[in-house]
Amino acid sequence: MAQRISVLDDALIDQIAAGEVIERPASVVRELLDNALDAGGTRIVVEVSGGGVGLLRVTDDGTGMVREDALLSLKRHATSKLRERDDLTTIATYGFRGEALPSIASVSRLTLSTKEHDALEGTRVIAEGGSPPTVSAIGIAPGTSVEVRDLFYNVPARRKFLKTQATELAHITEVCLRAALATPELHLTLLREGRVLREYLPVESLEARARKAFAGEALTQIEGVREGVTVLALLGTPEHARSGAGGLYVFVNRRAVQERAIARAVAFAYGGALAAGRFPTGVIHITVDPERVDVNVHPQKAEVRFQDARAIYDAITRILAPSLGSASWSTPVAREKRDAARETAANEAWGLAAAVASPLSADLFGSMQVRESTPEIHASRSLFGSLRVLAQVKRMLLVCENEDALHFIDQHAADERVRYDRLRKAYLARDVAVQRLLFPERVEVSSAQAELVEAMRDELMALGLDVTRIGETTAAVHAIPSLLRRASPAPLLHSVLEDFARVATKDVGDAIDATLSSMACHGALRAGDALSPAECTALLRALDEVEDVNAYSPHGRPVVFTMPFAELARRLGR
Repeated sequence: MAQRISVLDDALIDQIAAGEVIERPASVVRELLDNALDAGGTRIVVEVSGGGVGLLRVTDDGTGMVREDALLSLKRHATSKLRERDDLTTIATYGFRGEALPSIASVSRLTLSTKEHDALEGTRVIAEGGSPPTVSAIGIAPGTSVEVRDLFYNVPARRKFLKTQATELAHITEVCLRAALATPELHLTLLREGRVLREYLPVESLEARARKAFAGEALTQIEGVREGVTVLALLGTPEHARSGAGGLYVFVNRRAVQERAIARAVAFAYGGALAAGRFPTGVIHITVDPERVDVNVHPQKAEVRFQDARAIYDAITRILAPSLGSASWSTPVAREKRDAARETAANEAWGLAAAVASPLSADLFGSMQVRESTPEIHASRSLFGSLRVLAQVKRMLLVCENEDALHFIDQHAADERVRYDRLRKAYLARDVAVQRLLFPERVEVSSAQAELVEAMRDELMALGLDVTRIGETTAAVHAIPSLLRRASPAPLLHSVLEDFARVATKDVGDAIDATLSSMACHGALRAGDALSPAECTALLRALDEVEDVNAYSPHGRPVVFTMPFAELARRLGR
């Protein structure tokens, strides 16, 4: 029988390994930035051409290398960061496996130039497609420069799966932002085709870096220590929450990670202020003993594994919750700048013998009149409209009654369901009413999102969003759906673009329900919004107009909890 098993040659082994580590140009930038930071670089320049496929160059002012180390750095699993097995449990560097440079060199034309600060000359090493490197002496400034040309030139199957240049550049920009958020002392410059695209100047702290990165957005700063977990967080308001966790930057021991479980722990700390499936924007830095975290669980070091994950997630939530829970967004101090006048009007209405409609009624339900519910008006659909409102509790729940039971209605879930139903009907009829903004609002987006704005302008218009691209990473919102006039245009647009990006085709119909749900959430009442009796009545009557309400919001949250009086009497022993 013929032999069927053979050992792969070294070049193919390197290319297979590169496939795990190097997914796209941004992967190269991440690995090279890790090396530059580990070398003590405080001034780093990233140069990009052709979306990173034509050219990537990362130059730092770090320690540099001697000739022997420069050659060794291109051998697989050669590293200066580990000496023995136990070092894996206390990794404090960004890189450690020794895979980056040899993996990159196996799928590109790589030139490494380096020099120690006190050396008389530097070293240049050239390696192409995994071939034996050539080395020479050169004159160069202290530090290291790694130039990568023609990425994936020898693995066309990988190259054809790359996205447009703008999309690949957007991923590179994200990598640079994460590096800047983790290292406030860093001066990082990103050049595209020789021109400055982003520049992060040194700042005094992690907090200062986060506030500059999220300029113009109100961030709540929270610090705390619990069960050996140290947290520093700067997080956005519920109004700026998104349907995905893409706007939340998570760092563990200064390492950028994509940990969905941490994002869920952060969102959970908001309590009822955040709808299910939505995540805040902002930055959270988590510091734990290195022995409690395994960073060697993902080829691209994008994930970590905690030794006692449940305890760590619980500690994160408990540190954040006192400053983020539902009550935090409903106190007069926290909300006075946004809705003090409306809140006062609503509170006064509760003290009157007769319900008085406030300005919010028109915002919630258009021109619908508020009036007493009667059998004639709701002959066949009067489940909610026939309820009598007793109180608004915690500015979150409406307590209502009828002859048989008490009904507790979540005002956000109810209003979200109403808006979703109306938006969906209007969208299917291609008749979404819009409200034009007095002045267009400029919104900063990623390059990939800017492309979506152009490519899907008709779909956006059908949803009631009049948006144009006015720059490489800037869009202008001219109008939003009238039903969502309370929503902030920037987070609304970000949320819709994130939903669009999740579908492989450019047919928004593939994700229309999710998109409309996200939009409805942005425009809906929040926990903490004070309502007058008239507004409560209007909300209940609007629920009766919803087709197939099923007592759930579009995100799957219950709208109402019912306690029959018979059950209440039984529990009270009556």
